Amino acid sequence: MILSGEAIRNHLNDGRIFRHGSWVKDSIKEASYALRIADDGLLINGDFYDPGVHFTETYIEIEPGKIAILSTKEHLNMPDNLMGKIGIRFDQAAQGLTSLIGIQVDPLFGSDKDNERLFIRVANLGNESLKLLPGAEVFTFEVHEVTGNVRAPSPGKESTWLRLKRHLGNQSNASWTYVTQVDQDLTEQTEHIREHLQPLVLFGVFLVAVTILGVSISVILNLRETSPGQVPNWMTNWGWILLLSTLSLATAATAWVGLAAGIRILWPYRLNRPRPRKRQRWKFWQNRGPQTQRSDPLYR
Repeated sequence: MILSGEAIRNHLNDGRIFRHGSWVKDSIKEASYALRIADDGLLINGDFYDPGVHFTETYIEIEPGKIAILSTKEHLNMPDNLMGKIGIRFDQAAQGLTSLIGIQVDPLFGSDKDNERLFIRVANLGNESLKLLPGAEVFTFEVHEVTGNVRAPSPGKESTWLRLKRHLGNQSNASWTYVTQVDQDLTEQTEHIREHLQPLVLFGVFLVAVTILGVSISVILNLRETSPGQVPNWMTNWGWILLLSTLSLATAATAWVGLAAGIRILWPYRLNRPRPRKRQRWKFWQNRGPQTQRSDPLYR
C-alpha cells in the first residue's frame, strides 16, 4: 500500500523515513515526497564532489548524452515496515533526465548511519543541456508498507557513496554513455572523411576546368589561323591577345588550385610514411689518458 502525504508527514514527525532537519513540509505531496538535490556528493563532468565538498557553480549542468550522480538533501532513516521507490519528476523527465540506478530503497536503509543519503546516477538523454539548481525538487519518493519480518542490515556495511566510487573508479570516463561515445566517434570519422573528400572533389573540378580551358584555347588558336573575313572583328589584334591572356591566367589559376588540392591529398601520406633510419655512427676513441671520457651519446 502506498502511503498518502498525511501518513508520510506523521512518520516524518516521528523521525522516520528522513532524519530530523533534513526534510521540509513543502516537499510533501499528495502520495509522495519530492526529493531535493544537494550541492555536494556529486559526479559532474567526470569530477567527483565528495559529501562535504560543495559544488561552486550556480547550476548543476548535465550536457546531452552525459551521466551524472546527484545526491539528496534528505538523510534517510527507514523503519523496518516501510520501503521507498524513486522516480524522476515530470518536468525533468520531459527534458530527457533518466535514472540509471535501482528504484527501490529497502527497509532500515540509513538506520545504521547518521548521514546516509540517496546517490542517484542519472543520464541526460535529451537534446539540450539540463540546468538544475541545488535544492530543486528533481526526484519523487513513494513510501510503501512492508509486511512480515525484515532482516537487519549487515554491520559495518560500506556507505553508498564509497560503493559508487569503487564501481565507477575502473571506468575510463564515468560521465559518458556508450551511445554518446559512438556518436562522437561517428562524428569524428565523418569529419575525417569530409576532410579527405573535399580535396578529391576540388581536384575533380580542377580537371574539368583545365579541360574546358584547354579546348577553349585550342579553338581560339585555330580561329586565329583562319582568314580574317571568317572571324569576328573582336578576334583580331588586341581583342585576340586580351582573350588569350585571360584564358592563360585562368588556366594558371586553375592549375594552382589543382596543385593545392593534390598537395592536400598526398600530404597525409607523406607525413605517415616511415622515415628511413639514419645510419648510426660510432666513435671509437683511442687511449688518451685516464681522464678521457667517451663523447658518444649512448654513454651520456
